[in-house]
Amino acid sequence: MKTISMKLAAVAFLALAASPAFAGKGGSAGQIKAAIQSGSVDAITAEIERTESLTCSECVQLVTNLLEDNRYSVREVAAWWFAKRPALKDMVATTMLDDLQSGSTIKVRNAADFLGRTMTYTSLPALRATMHRDNLGTDAKLALVRAVSYIGNLGGNEVLTTAMADSDASVRAAAATAWRDILGQTSATPVAGLLTDSDAGVRAAAATVVGGMGHVAAAAQLEVMVVGDADPVARRNAAWALGKLGQQSSRVALAKASTDKSGLVRMVARASLASLK
Repeated sequence: MKTISMKLAAVAFLALAASPAFAGKGGSAGQIKAAIQSGSVDAITAEIERTESLTCSECVQLVTNLLEDNRYSVREVAAWWFAKRPALKDMVATTMLDDLQSGSTIKVRNAADFLGRTMTYTSLPALRATMHRDNLGTDAKLALVRAVSYIGNLGGNEVLTTAMADSDASVRAAAATAWRDILGQTSATPVAGLLTDSDAGVRAAAATVVGGMGHVAAAAQLEVMVVGDADPVARRNAAWALGKLGQQSSRVALAKASTDKSGLVRMVARASLASLK
């Protein structure tokens, strides 16, 4: 990030020179530096937010470094800071797009989080291409899913369907959950296929999504799931989903689930059963 930091600092300096007021709503480079040295995520977040409107070349360097922090919440607030400065954001985005193409797992993770949090819609083709790279680790794939979820555009569906077939269960579950965050999404068919996933967490996430999206075609599988899944959370989510779908054909399965050995499953199943008209 050294080269991009120098370029950004130059742009910030020019902005300073052209501005009659050198201060923003509050904060300073010194306060940001102190927060970073403290190691506290809350302190870093507070100081970055405090400098929302501050034009400061030293701040650019400090916040740029935070884009490579190992903590997602720190990277997120740093990206937010750049989103407030479109010219600087676009410069960083150019570097981030390069990292998507050939960067390591960590570079891709950082790039995807920046592009997603800054709502860089033009990055969608690159995000799709990167998801097909065969040398990425889980952190990168999860970041790609997060980016698409933030952007919320149908152009990100390919990233999510690819992620749903990933070997890592956490990636599959994240993709299922992100599916409902896409504006204009009309079908939950890809997610319904995960109701029979080998991982309980994935099945539970899928049940929540298909229920929330009203995917009636999944009712039969949810009925099997609510009474036969080995995991109580998956059974509970299936019970909730069946209540949202509101199919009379689900009465038998929900009635049986109402006597489940798990109190949570029983409670949700009874509520769903009562909601059926």
